Formats: sequence, structure tokens, C-alpha cells
Amino acid sequence: MTKHKIIETESRPIDDEPVKLASEDIDESKQSIEEAAYYIGMKRNQYAHPGDELNDWLEAEKSVKENLD
Repeated sequence: MTKHKIIETESRPIDDEPVKLASEDIDESKQSIEEAAYYIGMKRNQYAHPGDELNDWLEAEKSVKENLD
């Protein structure tokens, strides 16, 4: 007969908020970058500033990452 070891654990309340998966965070970040790049491009076009979509994206990505830190 095998003896079973009893493991004591800490009891703590379960959060009502579901755990976010990393993929959900990535999707939210990508959406934030897309929105920011859109508005950067709109502003750039409104004032006829030189640039392109790639630079708009890179600027938006930098801005979103700075806001997350």
C-alpha cells in the first residue's frame, strides 16, 4: 500500500477577472498600433508632410510601446 503525501497549499481568493493570454495582449497591442498609425497618417496627409505608411507604423509602434512602459 502506497502512502499519499498531503500537500498543504495557501488558500487565496479567486479573481473574478479572467486571466489574459499573451495572444490577447498581442492582438490589443497590434490594434492600438494600427489605430495610432492611421491617425498619424491622417495628420501627416492633412498637412501634406512627407512620409509613408511604413514610417507611420514605426512611429505608432514606438509610441504605443512607450505608453505601455
